[in-house]
Amino acid sequence: MTERDYAIRSFKEVTLNAARHTEERMNLYYGKIKELMNNYQDLILENQMVLDELEQECQEKINENMAYALQYMDSYDYRMNLGKLKKEVNNIILIYGLCDMVNRAMTLVKYFTPNFGTEYYDVLYGCFCRHRKMTDMEIMLELGMSRASFYRKKKAALRHLGYYFGKS
Repeated sequence: MTERDYAIRSFKEVTLNAARHTEERMNLYYGKIKELMNNYQDLILENQMVLDELEQECQEKINENMAYALQYMDSYDYRMNLGKLKKEVNNIILIYGLCDMVNRAMTLVKYFTPNFGTEYYDVLYGCFCRHRKMTDMEIMLELGMSRASFYRKKKAALRHLGYYFGKS
């Protein structure tokens, strides 16, 4: 399913429920999603490091790729720390689920936020989803926004993201 298909499928529910949410509730979502997104980029980068370490460990132990190691892990139990490996794989699956939810919510922000959806998406992507951290000033320059406009849109984007995150 493409991002656009998911957004279209969610249109009816999102638009009907959006009108029911009060300012108070949107502020509650804003606080929670801001806390999550402030740690999101670090979580993704750390997750990539763990994946690389697990891949390297599997390469060292049996000189094959990770899929082969997982397929035959019972045979190589005496040479691998299976408890650690299973725990890390479980954590990776949970982080993947979180990433999927954030991506779905960002898709909804892009397509269904009135007036500024694409701009909100660009602000969120610039602040939280890049492979390297950028300062707010770098993002402002890239997007061609004034300081006041950038922070106003960032707050509004996080509020909408929090709302849509709860729906995805």
